[in-house]
Amino acid sequence: MFRQEWRRLDDNQTTISPSFVASTTQPVLSECGKMGSAKAYLHQLCTAKHWKQPLFECCNEEGPGHHKMFTFKVVVGTQEGMTIVECFGNPRTSKKAAAEDAAEGALWCLNHLMKQ
Repeated sequence: MFRQEWRRLDDNQTTISPSFVASTTQPVLSECGKMGSAKAYLHQLCTAKHWKQPLFECCNEEGPGHHKMFTFKVVVGTQEGMTIVECFGNPRTSKKAAAEDAAEGALWCLNHLMKQ
């Protein structure tokens, strides 16, 4: 489904406490699955928690022109500039699908940060 490749860090490269993420995401993540798209849900989560909107970036394009594969990464951060999660999705044949895959990975990471 997606790579479970993620990092918890802020601008000073220090780990962010899982209790911080748990206390701020638990109520919103409990609604997961009630929206259609992981990308839309991630935007809603960031809005509800007063975080910056997730930043999606196409970090890799590979393959011939008629069969391109796109890999996206998503970064979720706070208004204070701390990065909560950075997640890379799997290569997909469309940019939309690749961004959705990265969003699913970010939601998975946020959910598992809460359980630590």
